[in-house]
Amino acid sequence: MEFGVHRVIGKEREDSAIADATATDNYTVLFVSAGGCRIQIDKKMIEVDEYSLVLVPRGIKIGFDPEEARAFLIIYFSDNFFARTDIDASFIRSFKSFDRRQYTYQVLSVPQEYATYYEFVGQQLKLSKQNYNQAIYRDLAHNIVKQVVLLAAIYLEEKGPGELLGYNMDLVRRFQDLVEKNVKKEKRVMYYADLLHIGSKKLTSLTNEVLGITPKEVITGELLRVSKQSLAESSLSIKQIAWELGYTNVNNFSTFFLKETGTTPKEYRKSWQQ
Repeated sequence: MEFGVHRVIGKEREDSAIADATATDNYTVLFVSAGGCRIQIDKKMIEVDEYSLVLVPRGIKIGFDPEEARAFLIIYFSDNFFARTDIDASFIRSFKSFDRRQYTYQVLSVPQEYATYYEFVGQQLKLSKQNYNQAIYRDLAHNIVKQVVLLAAIYLEEKGPGELLGYNMDLVRRFQDLVEKNVKKEKRVMYYADLLHIGSKKLTSLTNEVLGITPKEVITGELLRVSKQSLAESSLSIKQIAWELGYTNVNNFSTFFLKETGTTPKEYRKSWQQ
């Protein structure tokens, strides 16, 4: 589905109901109303204040606290759904809050009076989803989602990057670019810290502040992404893929992949071939 909306309560969650929302290709917007809510983002449980909008880039996983009784609204949509025009495509792909190299998520406080607006948004998107075979409802869904994202962009612009961030974003982006280029041959945090002319502790402090994760988790995440891509798209054997990714022993690669995904490389590749 190109877009969807769910009202989620951790205690009553149905994993199948949010499978589309957490798909790799979807952008996600969460609205937390009165009382706040605990939400898991990228394997970290966070407490979100009431009347907050949470922007989550593609590729970042969302989970739920099984003890959480407070509800939140989750809206998700694909790049194709949003990018109807070249202008739309340029905007969504350059919107920094949806760039996972810069953020794992962004939290924005919204005025309390907007609570009824987001409840209305949820109702209209559900209606649009039920009637998605009709062009007028597809247009309605697109316009509503676009409005939500534009409002978020306006709030971000009003606050200003210095007030929102307060840390060296450029250094973290350079680290991510270096990992993307070199992860096949180098997986040590110290290697990247040296290239950036900073200490490992400083790099850890920066990535924790900017991304909410450690440098090692950044490296692991990129290695896993490349591994999955190779298994799904390459005709190389698993042993050859392991070698290409810097593993001289295929068993070490299989152990890494199993630990991070819960499935073996062979099983993952088979699931993509079905």
